[in-house]
Amino acid sequence: MTPVLYHYPMSPYSEKLRLTMGLRGMAWSSIQVSPQPPRAALDRMLGGYRRIPVLQRGAHFYCDTRLAFEALHDDDRSATLLDQDDEALRDWAEREIFFAVFSVVSPIKVLAFLARQMGLLGIGRFMRDRTQMMRNATLDVLTAKRARKAVQEFIAHLGVRLSASLYLSGTAPGYLDLCCYHPLWMACQIDRRVASAWSPSVSQWMKRIEALGHGEVLPVTWNRVLQDIAENQSVVAGVVAEPFQVGERVGVAPSDYAQDETAGKLVSLDKDRIVMSRTLDSGHAIYLHFPRKGFELRRLQ
Repeated sequence: MTPVLYHYPMSPYSEKLRLTMGLRGMAWSSIQVSPQPPRAALDRMLGGYRRIPVLQRGAHFYCDTRLAFEALHDDDRSATLLDQDDEALRDWAEREIFFAVFSVVSPIKVLAFLARQMGLLGIGRFMRDRTQMMRNATLDVLTAKRARKAVQEFIAHLGVRLSASLYLSGTAPGYLDLCCYHPLWMACQIDRRVASAWSPSVSQWMKRIEALGHGEVLPVTWNRVLQDIAENQSVVAGVVAEPFQVGERVGVAPSDYAQDETAGKLVSLDKDRIVMSRTLDSGHAIYLHFPRKGFELRRLQ
C-alpha cells in the first residue's frame, strides 16, 4: 500500500514527512494542495480539518505528523518515543521555534519568498487566511526581540548536542532530528544566509538531514486514491475510554490554532489517540487519526 501525502512545497511540517520518506527509502504518492482552504476533494473527506500535511494509507488518514511518522514505521509507536529531555526539545522546536524563525529573516525576504511560491494575488489570500486561522489562537506568541533570542538559544543548544554526536537521535537520524530540522529549514528557504551565523556542527547536521532526500515520488490520480480506499477497507478494533462510547457522533478540533472542527463517529479513544470514522459519498468508510494531546473532543447532537 503506497502512502499518499497531501502537502504543499513550502510547508515545514510537510518537509518533515517528505524527509521521513527519504529516511525510510520509501516510494510515495504526492498530492499537492493549496496552502489554504478551500481544498475541495480533501475537504470532502476530512470535513472541517484544515491542517497540512495529511498522510493517507488506504482508508486511514493521519492528521498529525507524529502519528504519520509512526504509520510510516509500520504503526510502531516506539518510533516517536522520546525521553523527557528530548521531548522538551521537540516541543521547544515545534511549538515556539516554529513561529519564532520568522523573526530572524527580514519581512522583505518573507514577502519575496511568498511571491515566488504563490504570486502577488496569492500572498493576499494567504495572509488573510493566516490572520483568520490565528484569530482565536491560544499560543504564546513571542515579540520579535524575544523570538530572535529564542532562536539563538535553540541553535546554541543544538550546537552543543551535535558537537558530541552526528545526530540528535544518536548515531543515525530519527524523529527528534526531523522535528528540530523543519523550522530551521523554513528559515533557510526564505533566506539561505541566516545559516551563516550558525555553528559548523549545526550547519553540517542540516546538510546531512537534507541529504536524506524525499524517497521516490510517484504520480497518483483521485480515482486511484478512491480505489485505494475501497480496496483497503478495515475495521478498527479499538476501545473507547469513558465517558465516551463507540459509535457516538463527536467533533474534534485543535486546541491551539486553526481550530476548525471535523465531525464523525468515534471508533477508538485512548490516552494518546482519537480515531473517528466518516462515510464518503461512495459509501466507503475512512478513518481519521488525531492525537489526544492538543486536540479537543466533544459530543455532537
